[in-house]
Amino acid sequence: MADSILHFAAGLAVGTAAFLPALVRRLKAGAATSAFFARWFAVAFGLAVLAIAPGLLVRAGMPEHFLTAWWMNIFVLFPVIESIERGGLIVGTACVLACAGVLYLSLLLAIARQRRKRGGGA
Repeated sequence: MADSILHFAAGLAVGTAAFLPALVRRLKAGAATSAFFARWFAVAFGLAVLAIAPGLLVRAGMPEHFLTAWWMNIFVLFPVIESIERGGLIVGTACVLACAGVLYLSLLLAIARQRRKRGGGA
């Protein structure tokens, strides 16, 4: 059984990676990014919570055999990740930190570009 942090990391990684191409396009075009970042953060962390939902349901009383059903893949491939025998704590934590770093650095980059565009300096 994989650690919940590994499931959370998988959801966060999918949500983070899905928006990166759109971010690059927006930054190149000089478009406004505040609403984009709000949507990006909400989707990324929403997918992370969705990825751990089956584990929370089991703790709330749902039978564990439901976790292996094919339809549980809507929860960011929960059965596939769950097939990992044990562990994932270090990998999951590293992935969460990396995704948080990407989100934060992207936000800082967008702020710096907006300041340069307005002529406000660094």
